Amino acid sequence: MKALQRNTGAGGGLKEVSGVPVRKSGTSEGTGADQVISHGFATVPRRLDLIPLDVGESTVFSGRTVEATHFHITVTAGRSFAWVAEDW
Repeated sequence: MKALQRNTGAGGGLKEVSGVPVRKSGTSEGTGADQVISHGFATVPRRLDLIPLDVGESTVFSGRTVEATHFHITVTAGRSFAWVAEDW
């Protein structure tokens, strides 16, 4: 998915805007084992951030691998986290 804007030139419609970040995000809970999470892009996003949500609790992220439609991550069992993927 790319950022779009109205095309004011001949033909109208929409056109892609390069250089504009497009974000997708979600939340999940760690299982202590490899998890496969869809990031919603058709290609590998340029950026993937992982944010622990359990304040005051130790959360360990490991084994991060980002692929075209999803990413793999192992997170401490029972610990909630958010993820934000960006492409531009």
